[in-house]
Amino acid sequence: MRYVFIANPNAGNNGYAKYKDRIVTACEKIGASYQFLLTQKPEDLTEFARAQGQIGDDVRIIVLGGDGAVCGAANGVIGMDNVEFGIIPCGSGNDYVKTFGGADGFLDIEHYLTAPSRYVDAIDTGYLKSVNICSMGIDAIICDRTNRMVKTKKLLGSGTYSLAVLISMLGKVYNTLKVTIDDQYVYEGDFMFSLAACGQYYGGGYRGAPMSDPSDGLLDFVMIRRVSKLKMLSLIGLYQKGEYVDSKKFRKVLTVHRGRKMKIECAKPAVVNIDGECLNLSEVTFEVIPKALRLIVNDQSKAQ
Repeated sequence: MRYVFIANPNAGNNGYAKYKDRIVTACEKIGASYQFLLTQKPEDLTEFARAQGQIGDDVRIIVLGGDGAVCGAANGVIGMDNVEFGIIPCGSGNDYVKTFGGADGFLDIEHYLTAPSRYVDAIDTGYLKSVNICSMGIDAIICDRTNRMVKTKKLLGSGTYSLAVLISMLGKVYNTLKVTIDDQYVYEGDFMFSLAACGQYYGGGYRGAPMSDPSDGLLDFVMIRRVSKLKMLSLIGLYQKGEYVDSKKFRKVLTVHRGRKMKIECAKPAVVNIDGECLNLSEVTFEVIPKALRLIVNDQSKAQ
């Protein structure tokens, strides 16, 4: 079995420098063939992973980074049965692994390298493929604003997301949408959130899809209709914790549906979030890709 580790050596979290020696020690202990591929630009993640998978032998491709890096590398190998895909979570956001019990099991490197893999689903958007959560709404608006602030270096560090939330709340916090699920269930109106999920967490710890099972061949769809900004502030804590599903406060505005496909149509282009990558679209479809990846999961990490 080959092991290929993909990392950005210049990432701000310095995960490559932090974990390289531990990885080398663990690989040598189990007698594994291994190599490191170091990226210089974001698209390298996809290209490097795809090239290694296309060799055709059994290979474990493990990405060091956060949710953006996971999405980038996964897009290169989705559908390749000879590839087992791993994560050493060391980014600014590590939400995807929370669905499997959190980062600890993935960072127990010696045990993680020999842990079994399991099939997990992904989402085809027609653009990028997602392994976690896609959305349109105030959450996507905040994500897009955060990304732009980081790229222009207007603000860096923990205050970036908080400032993006405050600025976004001053503007429009909903989209007027037509949502069609599995070509038969139609929902129309003003929505604050409209998401499709394989995983459970996104946005820095928000449990937007608490009942989602990453391996059931279905997506969880969550739609929350427009409320006043004042009421929104009173609801956001329950949403963040994933406690909104059974809350009386959400009864009149919440729709939860499970299915295979969600089509969203918006009168004007709106921000769509795909695992932290943002696009402006007036129409998008989120469709499940069953058994898209063989994800390496330490036995200590259990799907919640």
